Amino acid sequence: MMRGEDNFDLDNLISKLEGLRTLIVYDSPYAASSLLFYHILPHFSFKNIFIAVHSDTMFRRLKKTCESILRTSQEVAEILKRAKIIKIGTKEEVSFGQLYELISDPSWLKKLMSIFKKLGSDDFLLLHGFSIVPIIYGRKGLMDVLRLLDSIHDDVTVISKCSEKLYDETTEKLIERFYDVVISVKKEGEFLGSEEIYTISVTQSIVMDIRSGSGKFKIGEDWRLVEF
Repeated sequence: MMRGEDNFDLDNLISKLEGLRTLIVYDSPYAASSLLFYHILPHFSFKNIFIAVHSDTMFRRLKKTCESILRTSQEVAEILKRAKIIKIGTKEEVSFGQLYELISDPSWLKKLMSIFKKLGSDDFLLLHGFSIVPIIYGRKGLMDVLRLLDSIHDDVTVISKCSEKLYDETTEKLIERFYDVVISVKKEGEFLGSEEIYTISVTQSIVMDIRSGSGKFKIGEDWRLVEF
């Protein structure tokens, strides 16, 4: 078990995210990737892994991250190889996983909702790139994200993520209400001028057995978060 301040237990927290909708808000993509790919994804590897990506550009960014992961962890590589990719864009090629559906129609929302409606308790859904939708489309984009989440059955395990300070405060608070749990990943600085230290916190939870709390971690040689 990994513990930080306030007896923060990361493994226990992740185990309680099953069947919930979780938003990861980060200021360090490096640490957020460690949390997502080396902790959350392996924990839920017994489920059918779906990764939905908005736009070819956002898929390219995810591809670069995953290509580097494929070289560092055989366990995570095997999970990514069988992941089902739902892609909004124009390019069919994927460098990891299996292309489950390519949605090239500019009116992508209805098709994606129909796919999400078929998911159930045996499925894990990672949303990537959808954080830019409210930025690009404004109020309509917010409604589209809400409608998309509304189409997902309650027992699907959903993880989404967005960069800190991407939205104004009002929009940020509104989007956080779309989720059951909000996890913050923040870089705190360096220890002795070399190791970067990160604080992982639960900043919102509507679930009684997931309490607010935080722990300090660094990234180990195996790219996993370890207690600091």
